[in-house]
Amino acid sequence: MTEELKISATKTATSVLNGVNSLLGSNKVSRLEKENTQLHKEVEDLNGQIERLRTDMQKMKDSHARELNRTNEQHQQAMSNLKRLLDKTYRWFLSFKRFLNMERECLEYGFNAEQTDKLLHGQAINYNGWLHSNEYRRNTFADNVTAKVIMDEKRLHINETPITQWFKEQFGIGQEQRRGFRV
Repeated sequence: MTEELKISATKTATSVLNGVNSLLGSNKVSRLEKENTQLHKEVEDLNGQIERLRTDMQKMKDSHARELNRTNEQHQQAMSNLKRLLDKTYRWFLSFKRFLNMERECLEYGFNAEQTDKLLHGQAINYNGWLHSNEYRRNTFADNVTAKVIMDEKRLHINETPITQWFKEQFGIGQEQRRGFRV
């Protein structure tokens, strides 16, 4: 029995050795080596492409930053030119600034752009709608009133009353104060 075991062990060892030898020297190993080499080459190519893309991205970022700076400088220059022009306009036409303020006020009171344009050209307009007082932080309904900017006074009037006085009357502010003095 030991002899049979020895023979069986020898056959098994030979078989294992033949398998290992066939693997080591076979086409399979060289094919795997070629595939491994090809994969390493592909990895190197991809790493090169990644590096080129990173370089291109950095160039694009730098270009974008330069363009953004150039655009900002142009914008700042244009704003500076406009400010100088506006300052000259204020000096040359003393009423221009007040005219712009009056436009802003008319829009804040609740007149639309078309109505404001007419008011600033000295035209009277009939108005029905809500008017807002920033001073009193309230709205009031103006029912069939006439609005006009009196240029000599540089003030908006409602029914020939300065709008600030008109708001006081609408909100009953004068009467409340007089009542308070009587008590």
